[in-house]
Formats: sequence, structure tokens, C-alpha cells
Amino acid sequence: MTIAAEGSLLTRAALALNEACQKAGLDAGGVRLLRDFANTVYHLPAERVVVRLAQANTPGKFDRLVTSIKVTRWLVEQGFPTIRPLEGKQPVVADGFLATFWHHEEHIGPPPDPAQLGPLLRRLHDLPPVPFDLPTHDPFSGVRRAIQAGLALEEKDRSWLLERCESLAETYYERLEFALPYGLVHADAHRGNMIRTRDGFLLCDWDGVCAGPREIDLIPTLAGVRFGLTERQRGNFSQAYGYDATKWEGYPVLRDMRELQTLTAVLRNAHRDEAAHAELRHRLDSLRAGDDRLWHPF
Repeated sequence: MTIAAEGSLLTRAALALNEACQKAGLDAGGVRLLRDFANTVYHLPAERVVVRLAQANTPGKFDRLVTSIKVTRWLVEQGFPTIRPLEGKQPVVADGFLATFWHHEEHIGPPPDPAQLGPLLRRLHDLPPVPFDLPTHDPFSGVRRAIQAGLALEEKDRSWLLERCESLAETYYERLEFALPYGLVHADAHRGNMIRTRDGFLLCDWDGVCAGPREIDLIPTLAGVRFGLTERQRGNFSQAYGYDATKWEGYPVLRDMRELQTLTAVLRNAHRDEAAHAELRHRLDSLRAGDDRLWHPF
């Protein structure tokens, strides 16, 4: 996709935003684009609302967003520090996109430290069972779809990535014995999904929330060595949570799975964004070489 096509996508998103806001009865005046990567995210300053737009043609996306709204409303009832969805029926379908609406929370101060995520996850995992059905954690379907659809991938790389998924799934993941209980997991828990407010930290971005092994929520931080986290930061995180998953025999499998999963957003955008394309090539070269070179966050 060309840069012009990228502009076309953002134009479509802007039109969808206006339609969704009209349906929700919200004022889109002064709207500000916050992010355009996995989702297109806008701030409505007049309403103090954040709007997240996801493309509606993503398989299973509507159901996942329904779940994210249902779970976060339940978390608010439990007193868990989460970003809060607006009242009303969500998601809203608008011009090929799915819109969800959230109360805007301004991040204050420096970025969170991984050690500050540990207590949040412990608190999440100690909640009573969710009183409704959750989707089962599926670690491979999203990355497989992204690999199949990736317009910037050469066929040899596509085949190699799909084979790596199959190997991790069939040879390793399906045979793991997990040490922690099974239950509610955020499924993309890292410090980038924390917001520092005057009253403490909030956990946000619940699109992948599901039921699964609790180790799933620990791996994004522990595998963050790829993005420059130090051994001290990782150790402090594990101490704050109360369990060190790096000492569990299944850790290397989940680490390798997480590295594949971090390719998903880069794969979706590499054909329309030069920086994403360069990072995709960098990560692929690293994975093929089996080295531990640093990757660059998006």
C-alpha cells in the first residue's frame, strides 16, 4: 500500500469516527488523533472521551470488543483500577469500523516501571471468577492471520513464520504444564498499557482479555529484554508479582511465542509505513539468526 493509500485509510477512519460519534451522541469537535497502528485512536476533548476504531473485517473482532466492554464494566464493579468504558451499547458499527468509547485519563508523570505492573497483575489474578463466559486464550490465530495477510512479506519469510508457529504450537505449547492457576488474563499486559493518574495506575487496552494460564500475563514484561528491559527491572517485576516465571521450564516457549505475537501490528503496517517495514525486516533477521539483538518498540 502506498502512502496515499495510508492517507485513504485514515480518511476512512475519520469518516467512521464522525458516524460513530453521531450514533453515540458525542461531540467530535476538536478531535485529536492519538495513535494509528493496531487501532486508530482519537481523543474527543469536548467529551473527555477516547474512541478506539478497529477494522470490522478482522475475524472475531466484534465479539472480542463486546467481551472487553463486559469485562471492564465488571472490573469497575470489583474496584479494580481499569480504564472505564462509557455507558451504552458497544461497540458501534460505523463505515467498516468498530468503535468503542472510553473515559479519557491523562497520563501524569514518567512512564511506569515494570515493577509497578506486578501488583496490578497480582490483584487482577486474585479477583473472584468472572461470572460469565470468557473466550479461551488462543495464542496463534491472530499472528497466523497477520502472517497470511502481510503484504510486505516475501513468501520464504511467510512460510518460515508459519512453520515456526506450527512448531511452537504442536511440539511445545500444547504439552506445557502450567504452574499458575487458569483464569482471567489481560493477554497483552505490559507497562505501555498502564496509565499513571493522580490516584494511581490504571490498566487499559483490554481487546485480548480472555481465560487462560496466568503466565500469559507475565511473559510480555519478562520477554521485554528484547526492548531493553534490564535484569533488575525484570527481577523487580517478578518480585512485585510474587512469582518468577523465568524459572519455570515452559518460559522459553512462551517467550518465543510472545516474540512472534509482537510481529502482528508490524506485519499489518509494514506495507504502508517505512519505519514499520524496516522494523519487520530487523526482527525477521534476528529471529532467523536466533540472536538476542534489541528490537524497537512501536
